[in-house]
Amino acid sequence: MRRIIAPVPQERFQIVCAEPYSAAALARLRAAGQVAVLDTCDDRALAEAVRDCDALLVRSEARVTRAVLAQAGRLRVIGRGGVGLDNIDLAAAAERGVTVVHTPYAATDAVADLTVGLMIALLRCIPKVDAMVRGGRHAEARAVCVARELGELTLGIVGLGRIGRSVARRCRDGFGMAVLYNDIIEPGPLPFQAHPVEKGKLYAESDVVSLHVPLTAETRHLIRDETVAVFRRGALLINTARGAVVDGDALARGLRTGAIGGAALDVTEPEPLPPGHSLLASDRVILTPHIGARTVGALERMNAVVEDVIRVLEGGTPHCPAAT
Repeated sequence: MRRIIAPVPQERFQIVCAEPYSAAALARLRAAGQVAVLDTCDDRALAEAVRDCDALLVRSEARVTRAVLAQAGRLRVIGRGGVGLDNIDLAAAAERGVTVVHTPYAATDAVADLTVGLMIALLRCIPKVDAMVRGGRHAEARAVCVARELGELTLGIVGLGRIGRSVARRCRDGFGMAVLYNDIIEPGPLPFQAHPVEKGKLYAESDVVSLHVPLTAETRHLIRDETVAVFRRGALLINTARGAVVDGDALARGLRTGAIGGAALDVTEPEPLPPGHSLLASDRVILTPHIGARTVGALERMNAVVEDVIRVLEGGTPHCPAAT
């Protein structure tokens, strides 16, 4: 008589999604393991969730701190659907042998597009004149803002990574702007004309300064009173990077004195700004609610982080590990 041995059930991976992912991404994860989706991603919920999970997926709201990671019993991988990693303690993750993966290419075009749009909106006073027209002040709106054209201006890019390069290319090749840049890493040959300079020279000679750096100890409050003081008077500031790269109080002071002519901020510190904050009262500031990566294509590309999460769980090498 032939003996039939039933296969031993394999323990399935335990996967926690702390923030929303697409139905297709969740289905892909459920094919690899048991998936729990959290209703909230505060510190307490995350600390509880990581005790018994193999993988944790987050976006931009969840803060994976050292204290949270201290509760991890068997966590092997953290997936961040997005570019920035400042909401994950990378050093603590590395100490515990936890791999962090993300989607550094997901939002390049989306953020670059928004940056150029904010630049034009600032130059042409679009929010201000829109409000005036709606208020019946059509003739006054026509007279209030006579702008310079982009092709006359110099753009200073701080951080010539993927997004910074995309902004520079659009502005140089598309509008004919002169481009200056500063980066701690030499970018190598560029497919457009741009000149490397020290930060002080960039601030002093740029009509528009656009920030594209990650948030680190070195870049926190990169724009502060001392840097505002060397800006070309009346220059515009664009921040689609991280809110804490700009000291909001210093920016407000620069706007009041005219040292800075206007600012467009997709990110702020804190986020959102509290009622009564001085930046909210300025008609020379455009504020958007951290929408740089919120396009159909970018959000879909962020969901692809699930593939690297599964790759790590199955013993493979991820395509986009975080640099440590």
